[in-house]
Amino acid sequence: MNNSMHIAFEFWSALFCGIAITCVLATKHQDKKKMKLMIYQLLVMALINLFEMQAYYFRGSDTQMGFYMVRISNFMVFLLNHALLIAGTRYICYRMGNKSGKGTNFTKIAVTALCSAGMALLVLSRIFGFYYTFDGQNRYYRLNNTYWIMPTIQMAAIILVTGFTIFHWKRLKTLEKVAYLSYGLLPVVASGFQIFIYGISLVTIAETYSILLMFVLYQIEYSERIVAEKERIQSELLLAKSIQTALLPHAFPLFPERKEFDIYAMMDPAREVGGDFYDFFMIDDDHLCMVIADVSGKGIPAALFMTISKTILKSCAMLGHSAADILEKTNEGLSSDNQTEMFVTVWLGIMEISTGKLSCANAGHEYPAIKRNGGLFELFKDKHSFVLGGMTGMPYKGYDLQLNHGDKLFLYTDGVPEASDAKNKMYGTSRMIEALNKDPYANPKQVLEIVREDISSFVKDAEQFDDLTMVCLEYK
Repeated sequence: MNNSMHIAFEFWSALFCGIAITCVLATKHQDKKKMKLMIYQLLVMALINLFEMQAYYFRGSDTQMGFYMVRISNFMVFLLNHALLIAGTRYICYRMGNKSGKGTNFTKIAVTALCSAGMALLVLSRIFGFYYTFDGQNRYYRLNNTYWIMPTIQMAAIILVTGFTIFHWKRLKTLEKVAYLSYGLLPVVASGFQIFIYGISLVTIAETYSILLMFVLYQIEYSERIVAEKERIQSELLLAKSIQTALLPHAFPLFPERKEFDIYAMMDPAREVGGDFYDFFMIDDDHLCMVIADVSGKGIPAALFMTISKTILKSCAMLGHSAADILEKTNEGLSSDNQTEMFVTVWLGIMEISTGKLSCANAGHEYPAIKRNGGLFELFKDKHSFVLGGMTGMPYKGYDLQLNHGDKLFLYTDGVPEASDAKNKMYGTSRMIEALNKDPYANPKQVLEIVREDISSFVKDAEQFDDLTMVCLEYK
């Protein structure tokens, strides 16, 4: 192999090590010590390749610079090989045995002692010249009578590491076995052949391959850890979703004994859990409270704020206050120590079942839609007050709404009109009203299913960006 091929090989090997270092630095949530040891190994290996490249480049040079560069390069390659063994041993010991593992301390101390002795002998060799020398053409030559000492020390250290690996064999995965044995055995084999073969750095090739294989193992382990973490989070989110679903009315019909009205609701969160919620419950035998709300934000924070809001709203409603008073007291509870600066829009109505009279209040929520008996759904532009949780001391205005037999009330969150297709065109309230009026005789459940189906046909495969919640009441 000529010098040009040597230089090209060493350059690309160093480059691969550099890329690997960048990849390790990019990994997050990884064991910091393991990360540092991996980077140290790759950095030392890259330096070995660069010094090898430098040695081949100046080999045979008769300049003064070439004279010094060849000697410095060869010395650094040998020195760094010992440092690489120490780093590799510490990395393997940390991965397998850690601090309390059997044989860990012995292996680390023994390898460090051997390599330290090897480095000391290497320094002495530069003074007394008993490992290698250079001819008149500035070419490196081994002194066979004494050169065997250095690879023998390295082989002894590698055999210790290999023995440690075999001792922990049952604990290792298949790829770990391949990586650790390659790290131990390949350089040993290469060192043996290197005594008899000139012109190619077999040890460097073996070490580069072994370190890069160790890097592959590191990355696979990191990927497995990330996948496991994602699966854990996904599992927790699914549990959170089931808890959130259980908090909302879901066993329909919810009031089978009440023939005066029919009510149905559905919620489709944009993520596993959402900030939208609805609720309906009996305050007493003649008063039904209905709530639909939309918390700012999405995901876990919105779901937590939703739970707090729902609890406070229901607690205030059960005290028998008017709709406006309920919102005012809830706002005080949410705003008093709202460090998250989240808020919630709410529509709340209390229906007197015997008469159909609704006492309502709207805290920044979407307009409801009403269908009179024999007529069509239309938006009812009610009075809006400020959102809940935004500011203390805010007044809330209520209003009355009369429902007659056969009338229907449709409530929704902004996820319905703001549902968007792939071109970012919104569904809109006009299309929502058209969908509501497709079947004038549909019961509350069918009304919601018609609207949901129409939204799905509009957005098609576009990603859902907001929670989608609907409630429909029919006063019979």
